[in-house]
Amino acid sequence: MTARRLFPSMTRTRWAGVIVLIVLVAAFPLVYKNQYILTVIVSGLVLLVLNISWNFVLGVAGVWNFGQLAIYALGGYGAGILMLHTPLPPWLAVLGGGVIAAVISILLAFPTLRLYGIYTSLLTFAFAEIVQYVILNDGSGLTGGSYGFPTVPGLYSSLSPDASMRAYYWTILGVVVASTAGLAAVGHSHLGIAVRAVRDAPAYTAARGVSPLRYRVIAFAISGFLAGIAGALYISFNQSISPSEMGLTPMSIDVTMLVIGGLGTVFGPLVGTALLTIVQTALVDHPGIELTILGTFLLIVVVFVPGGLVGLIARTYHRIAAWAAEGEQPAGEETAGADEVEAPVTRGEPT
Repeated sequence: MTARRLFPSMTRTRWAGVIVLIVLVAAFPLVYKNQYILTVIVSGLVLLVLNISWNFVLGVAGVWNFGQLAIYALGGYGAGILMLHTPLPPWLAVLGGGVIAAVISILLAFPTLRLYGIYTSLLTFAFAEIVQYVILNDGSGLTGGSYGFPTVPGLYSSLSPDASMRAYYWTILGVVVASTAGLAAVGHSHLGIAVRAVRDAPAYTAARGVSPLRYRVIAFAISGFLAGIAGALYISFNQSISPSEMGLTPMSIDVTMLVIGGLGTVFGPLVGTALLTIVQTALVDHPGIELTILGTFLLIVVVFVPGGLVGLIARTYHRIAAWAAEGEQPAGEETAGADEVEAPVTRGEPT
């Protein structure tokens, strides 16, 4: 399958723009050496991978899964256990964390997808609370309990601090690009079409022979694997992880990022995560003001821009493009052009 079939809306100019942007972002740590800012960016990229995974199950599949942070944490804890207690290389441990998270997501999917509405949210939220409680009260020392996971070596422990920071930056950026492109391609595939159809009209798709349960379980597996990879990258970069990573406050902030960016859109997680990470960093010394501003952002978007910032940008772009196209009709074709524009309206079809 060619790139044109996977991404029919992407022209050569847009592809060139995307590639240039990726190259510029990748070159950033070569010209900017501030370790604090680079740490914030790398942490934001890890969070972006999590939000990309969450957006797929929450926005694309339409399942209100509030257990994604628990899946993320379990991927991190699983990778940490593999790093400390097995001879596996760190790279395989990171992949192992993704596999562990995917398996747990599939197991969670079966009871969850037999419920509807608020009950789905309550079950997945209860799952997250149970996971956090078990880790907090672990007396075996395997997870570290409330003190956090024991220190792990990470992927680049043999490198200098500067070289390690750049290596993590490029590695996680590569995961972000790959996961964004991969899920965008899935969205244009038969799987993505089926998942969205199950979200929008489950009864109709079931009548057409499409199994809602099967496709939603696949969505859980894909999102769980990416969330587990994000958790594994988190513990590798920070060399530890604690139960606070799956608390109510982080979950609220992550959902706010998705809603502000545009739930169910390809670039919504990127826009929302970048914007709110900047706000959080600027207001790190004022936690009360930070939460107030985030809540205000969420209220404004929900009331005035329900499609998120990406949806607003897309609508504005299409309106400008349509307005610009109106003035491009050749002089001798004004009548025909007018007829073509007005015809759908007289038939009652959407413009």
